[in-house]
Amino acid sequence: MIESQGVNGSWSWQFAENRHVWSPGLFRVLGLDPQTIRPSYDRLVSLIDSQDRDTVETGVDLLHGVTLGRQTLRIRRPDGAIRVLSSRIEISLTPDGRPRGAAGVMLDVTHQEILREARMAEQRRRRAWYDDQRILTFFSDQSHLFTCQEEASELTGLSSDEIAADAFVTIVADEREHARAENAEALAAGRAFRVTPHMRIARHDRALFEAFIVPIRDAGGAIREWAGITRPMGSKASPATELLLEGLEQAIDGRHMRAARALLDWSMTDLAQAAGLSLSTVKRMEENVDGSAPASRRKAVATLRRFGIRFSLMEGNVIGVSAT
Repeated sequence: MIESQGVNGSWSWQFAENRHVWSPGLFRVLGLDPQTIRPSYDRLVSLIDSQDRDTVETGVDLLHGVTLGRQTLRIRRPDGAIRVLSSRIEISLTPDGRPRGAAGVMLDVTHQEILREARMAEQRRRRAWYDDQRILTFFSDQSHLFTCQEEASELTGLSSDEIAADAFVTIVADEREHARAENAEALAAGRAFRVTPHMRIARHDRALFEAFIVPIRDAGGAIREWAGITRPMGSKASPATELLLEGLEQAIDGRHMRAARALLDWSMTDLAQAAGLSLSTVKRMEENVDGSAPASRRKAVATLRRFGIRFSLMEGNVIGVSAT
């Protein structure tokens, strides 16, 4: 049942009989036809990407009882697709301690590896934002559990545990309760908001920052999390992250769409043609954005941005529309 999902498989090699057995799942993982391919360890090694091949056990290694245990490697399927596999090999021994056979399990971890690499790239990007502009990102789930990037500790001199226990500890003491009440009001209303607190800097100093916080809603319109970003007041760096943009787009309504069209001197027909949407879809957006398909709204907003329209969260928690 597990192997039927196409993400794992196993193999074995009995040395004395030179007998190789591959499970059906392994054929699926490797992209091979069990009716035409004869299993062998050499065949398995031949599929490993050339950059990883020198790091895996050879057949001679296994015959001598040498195995590296668990590894992560890339294989190239016959159709050219690259997959990342987690591989584990164990040696079985005879009663007198001689290698009798080898067996292995392979798990396709391509998607996990892509996700890991994406997370590392995102961490590098956030680090660059902090190093360049002291920009910090943060998130809060439905239970208001707060998480912030590690650089927040570097900026404030507070530990990650202190910040996680109470995010408002990053704000100077004389503004903390006001900020807490302002935040609670916005969260209860379920709306995007902007605040301008003085943040603690390395415990002994303060600096004025502006923070943008937006709700991220699921397909049914319920808030699934909050995304935010802070930057020093006066910074010209864009506060846009993918989540922040998503939340901001969800708050755009017909008024903003009409204002954007007016700045471009566009009719509804012009917007429909530029975005590849029907005129009726654009009309529904301008009457009630929440009633239109999210994919259509994203298309329309992306098109307006492409032609120089900028949507931003302004003082008073209103969305501003401008032309660049």
